[in-house]
Amino acid sequence: MTVWIALLRKAARERNAGNLEEGYIISRHALQRMGERGIAEEDITKCGLEGKVLETQDHGRDIKVLVQGVDSDGQDFYMIVALRFPRPVIVTVCRFQDEAWEDLGPFKKRRKED
Repeated sequence: MTVWIALLRKAARERNAGNLEEGYIISRHALQRMGERGIAEEDITKCGLEGKVLETQDHGRDIKVLVQGVDSDGQDFYMIVALRFPRPVIVTVCRFQDEAWEDLGPFKKRRKED
């Protein structure tokens, strides 16, 4: 586990314990998408604690990771997290689109563009 993922897991534990000032930040955009896509804050926390890292993006000013989780209805989703210090930021949450992601059993992998 990288230092950045450890930071995300720690922030999720803090948020789960009610320490909002020490946990991750949920962006306004992510809150909007959570409402549109039926993903609860508890689902985000569980994803931060237990989710599988799908890929890392290091373009732009922040390192971002895509983390796969499962909501309370058993549906897969992923969140994009900007790994800022000292508090990671949940940038957005998404549902998987079959044409963009390959199902590899316990996790998904982004399809390569032709």
